[in-house]
Amino acid sequence: MTRSNRPRISGTRFLSADDAPNSRLSLGSSHRDAYRSVTGTGSHYDAIDVPANESCVICAPATRRLAEDLFNQWNAALQTGDAAKVTALYAEDGVLLPTVSNVPRTSHAEIQDYFEHFLEKDPVGTINTRNVKLGCNKLTDAGTYTFRVTDGDETRDVPARYTFVYENRDGRWLIVHHHSSMMPTD
Repeated sequence: MTRSNRPRISGTRFLSADDAPNSRLSLGSSHRDAYRSVTGTGSHYDAIDVPANESCVICAPATRRLAEDLFNQWNAALQTGDAAKVTALYAEDGVLLPTVSNVPRTSHAEIQDYFEHFLEKDPVGTINTRNVKLGCNKLTDAGTYTFRVTDGDETRDVPARYTFVYENRDGRWLIVHHHSSMMPTD
C-alpha cells in the first residue's frame, strides 16, 4: 500500500490509486464492509457517493466546539432582531421546521418571514443538552434548548427540542436543516 504525504483532515485518510482494492476503505466502511464502502471502491461494487473519476473530497474540520460556536452565532443573530441576518446563516436550499409554526420553510424568503415574526418575541436560546455527530463537511447538533421569549409584558421560558444540520459549503458552515419543536407536556 502506498502512503500519501498529504495531511490527515478530520480523521480521514486519502485514497491512493495504487492501493489494493480491498484496502481502500472509507471513514464509513466500518458501518458497511470491505465490499461496500461508502467512499472509494472496496471491490467490484461501485461506491455510492464518489464520482466515477474518484475525485477526493477534502473534509473541513468539524468539532463539538464548532457546533457550540455555530449555535452561538445563530443565537447572537437572533439578538440583533434582524431577520435577514438570521436567514443569512441558512443555505439557499435550507429547510426550517420551526417551533411556533406548522408551515415548513424551504426558501430564504419563507425562513426570513418566519423570523420576522419570531424575533418580535425577543428570543434568547440556551442549550440544555446536546449530542453532536461529525461527518465530512457535515455536522449535526441535536438536543434540547430553552427559549426565553417576551409576549407583551409577560416573559416566559419555552423548553424545546432541536436539530441543526450544518454543511460546509465553499468554506462556510451553513444550516441546511433546522427542526425545533416545543417539549411535550408529559
